[in-house]
Amino acid sequence: MTVDPSQPEQCPVCEGPMVQNTGAGRRRRYCSTVCRRRAQRNRQAHKAPVAAVQGPLGAAVAAEVRRLAQQLLDSEIRQEELGTLLERAEVIRRELDIYTAAAVQDARYRGEKWDAVARAAHVAPETARARWGPERVARMMDLHANDKRAAPARWRGSQPVRLGDAPEDAPGDGCAEVVSPAGQLASALTQLQVASGLTIREVADATMLSASFISRVLSGDRLPTWDLTCSLARLFKAEAAELRVLFEAAHGMTAHGRQPVAVAIAQLHAAVRGLHRAAKSPSAERIEQLSARSVTALEARRVLAGIDVPEWEVLAALVYALGGRPFDFKPLWEAVHYTFLMCDDPRLPEGTAHIAVPDE
Repeated sequence: MTVDPSQPEQCPVCEGPMVQNTGAGRRRRYCSTVCRRRAQRNRQAHKAPVAAVQGPLGAAVAAEVRRLAQQLLDSEIRQEELGTLLERAEVIRRELDIYTAAAVQDARYRGEKWDAVARAAHVAPETARARWGPERVARMMDLHANDKRAAPARWRGSQPVRLGDAPEDAPGDGCAEVVSPAGQLASALTQLQVASGLTIREVADATMLSASFISRVLSGDRLPTWDLTCSLARLFKAEAAELRVLFEAAHGMTAHGRQPVAVAIAQLHAAVRGLHRAAKSPSAERIEQLSARSVTALEARRVLAGIDVPEWEVLAALVYALGGRPFDFKPLWEAVHYTFLMCDDPRLPEGTAHIAVPDE
């Protein structure tokens, strides 16, 4: 149907008459510029509201920056390769960008005006508003919350290691397979996931992450943070303490200082159970074979049951037989034995463990 341009139409805003242009070009939608602007304001008012990012956020991000900086310092002390150092530096740089956005969000939440934000950031008010507007910061924080729950793994796969190349406290002969710390953590989480009966999709729904993301964590391609590790442990009805040493080794974290004896005993047994799970729970007899009989099946069963804390040579052999690194466990063992190391002869009668864990 042909529209007669001489016949007035109705403006959708003021409902007044609106005569269309007779020449070429787009048809008019409003009778005037005033009505067009009013329609635009109405559309903006009816947009779905953007969820406000609540403060304070800066303190939490600053704490993460400090943790990452400590990791970089530890890497320097260990004289790690340049690629690792630069990777850690890049992670800190990205985290500082997030901190800037979080600090501005906190300032705005406290009532700071854009002019004050711009002066503090040495940019124009328009630039500050465009760079750290509420919608943009909300998207940044959503991405940050998702990404920070896992970090790229620095170690991939497993590597067969000749025992002749192993640490001096690693006993046995032949060839043992030593899995990377990241691989051990992923293996332990995978064993827990399988035992729980939950599918990857169900785990993803429970943690509000994507299924592909969870799959990468369980495969060892991504390293979870401690918060995510604890969430997964609770979801799998397991003890997060069993994963603590594996987590710290995978992240290259510095060992904690000396713990109280009772705490150290509990942490040591939990750490050994976690390593045992990461090794796919071999039997005590299999551990005896893997350790070239440096650990008897009885010793393995008693340690895994949380009954005994063995001599260091036995514990190191057990850890190595399970594919772990003995020096990751030595701080806990030393905390357990600190008092006893001051004795002339701390050994108990032949055939018993160095320390029998007391009953609660």
